[in-house]
Amino acid sequence: MILSLIEPLLAGTDRPVLLLEGTRNLPDHHRQALTTMGRRLARTFPNTTFRSGNAPGADEAFALGAAAVPGSRLELILPTPGMGRARRPATATCFSLHDLPDSERLHLAQASTQATPDCHRLFDLFLNGPTGNPAHSKSLYLVRDALKVLGSPALGLPPATAALFYIDPTAPASGGTGHTIRLCQLHHVPVFSQEQWMEGQRPKLKNKRPKAKD
Repeated sequence: MILSLIEPLLAGTDRPVLLLEGTRNLPDHHRQALTTMGRRLARTFPNTTFRSGNAPGADEAFALGAAAVPGSRLELILPTPGMGRARRPATATCFSLHDLPDSERLHLAQASTQATPDCHRLFDLFLNGPTGNPAHSKSLYLVRDALKVLGSPALGLPPATAALFYIDPTAPASGGTGHTIRLCQLHHVPVFSQEQWMEGQRPKLKNKRPKAKD
């Protein structure tokens, strides 16, 4: 079922990109299902680029499956160049916010503010500093999510075509996952949660925005 929903979306663009990601709070008994789905998608859509954020949990489980298929294309979008080295599949191509020109950093911060306006101070901090504190680090992760969705002309990254998520059913709109889903919705990127590809899982998406922690 999920393949039939995704296939026409990917076929409608020359450079299809499918986001594979979700919550860090992935139950251990669901981990294999995500890895299996990542592998299945990579085998079914060999001309698609699979993009993820390299976080532990859902990101890592999906990426391991996609990377296991010879010739598959996996992109990891990172907040900093050194983030999560031990989790990176050897065949993945990595990009980070560090590589972006200032004009694109501004664009991503503005898009992030639109998606999660309660965190506007974090996005101001991303642009203007100071750096090296926990709030600035959090801003990097959220703006990285915008890069995953919107892509980057400077880096040659097309925008996402569709997104497959494993969402925490206890907090479906919170944190980076909720932020990424809102970015997808604002930019007309179709979102598929586990209720559409994993039997018995039905998270309810609500437009609830997380509060910034000053």
